[in-house]
Amino acid sequence: MSNNFYQVVPIRERQSTSATKMENGSSRSYFEKFLYYLSYITVEPTLVLYMLAFMTTSVIEQSFYVYKACTVNHGYNKTICDNINDKQYANFTKQVQTTTATFHLWNSVAGHFFPIILALFMGAWSDRRGRKLPLLIGLGGKLLFSAMMVVNTLMTEWPVEYVIYTATLPSAISGADVAIFAAAFTYLVDVTSQKNRTIRVTVLEVCYLATMPIGVALGSYLFRNVLEKSYTYMFVINTLLMVMAFLYTLARLKWRSNPRQRPLSEADNKFFDFFDYNHVTNTIDTLFKKRPSNRRSYLLILIVMMALYTFQRDEREMMFMYCQLAFHWTVGQFSTFRTFQSALQDIVLLVAIPLMSKLFGWRDTIIIMIGAAAHTTARLFYIVADDSLIFYIGGVFASFGPIVAPVIRSMVSKIVLTSEKGKAFSVLAVADNAIPLVSGICYSSLYYSTLNSYHSALFYLTMVTQIGVFLLIMYIHLKTDKEEFDRDIREMDDISPDENDRFN
Repeated sequence: MSNNFYQVVPIRERQSTSATKMENGSSRSYFEKFLYYLSYITVEPTLVLYMLAFMTTSVIEQSFYVYKACTVNHGYNKTICDNINDKQYANFTKQVQTTTATFHLWNSVAGHFFPIILALFMGAWSDRRGRKLPLLIGLGGKLLFSAMMVVNTLMTEWPVEYVIYTATLPSAISGADVAIFAAAFTYLVDVTSQKNRTIRVTVLEVCYLATMPIGVALGSYLFRNVLEKSYTYMFVINTLLMVMAFLYTLARLKWRSNPRQRPLSEADNKFFDFFDYNHVTNTIDTLFKKRPSNRRSYLLILIVMMALYTFQRDEREMMFMYCQLAFHWTVGQFSTFRTFQSALQDIVLLVAIPLMSKLFGWRDTIIIMIGAAAHTTARLFYIVADDSLIFYIGGVFASFGPIVAPVIRSMVSKIVLTSEKGKAFSVLAVADNAIPLVSGICYSSLYYSTLNSYHSALFYLTMVTQIGVFLLIMYIHLKTDKEEFDRDIREMDDISPDENDRFN
């Protein structure tokens, strides 16, 4: 590649303009300074509202699927289905869980096939036209999902499979989670300097992950103590939060987040401007084109690592049923565990990464190793747990696992050019959110096949994937020096993100 296309720029040579602006504006009122710092906030509220919506109903949603399978698919009475986790109904529990596991398998396929296809076009298109529209479309799809879940709760004769046809498939056509996460993280990267990227991506990760303990605890409280276990009202709350996320994004974010993006009005045919075959080829070229210092290999390895790391997230749906069967936990007890684990992982994310990265000066590769090792250790405790205490200890170790994802995103953003970030992050979003097309099938099939023999087998699958993450990042660690990812590759005519970044 020619030298006029990219250059490697040490971080220390990129000077911040934001600090100078603040020094010149030191005489401003506190209110003006407050507004100035408030302007830092961009996509954070979007992901907070979006995640809060679905965390509020996360455990409730799993319970709803079991309840639907019990009452409609199997035709059991309300007494049995309301107390399906009781020991006296153990035989009924296994029958219902078999149906629910099969539902999860097909629901996963339906929910992730279309986003994978759309991601091939979406990343390259957003590099040209901006991140806001894909984000709005994804939010709109999830809003439709929430509204249709309300309808499913009202249709008491609909079997659990109707969720796939009426909610999951229509939502998936919008790109759903893949569109939301790819657009949100790429928007943030567009307006952030390279040297602050790990911290700002982590802050964004903390912002939306903080909704997990809050949402799960709030949802459990509302469901049991306020809304009289009404699934309908719970999904109405979910829908209202999604409306707020959509309206905030529409009003607050800019249509173009870097100067290379052009208005959509310039497109002759807006449909074919998006569904352009060149978007697919450009995305593939971004992955496989030659880069200096062996960065092509590192980019591909990081994407594989994200897929392997994300693999374990589909374990959660099976874990709810596992805890019902192994410990006879109620919805409230499982919600308490999820709240504990989520709150702890938020503290770890907020404290551990800044300490490791800034104070201790540890390399990104070391941080990822710690996270992968923590996830693996947690599953050892889950496997041997014969009571709740041991299972909770496993949850403590698992809370260190989420430090992996933001560091992988940060490392990817340091490898690719500004004009390639949308394409790279769309592929990351596929690895992060659409991998359940494979992992959902694996976990559902494994749990179904071992339900009557060794139902903790699902944790071994998680261990294999996290050991894979550990080995791959160890390879990168051994092949690179500490400064390798402290040098930013960018086009010669790029405008430094420091002009937009106020986190210096």
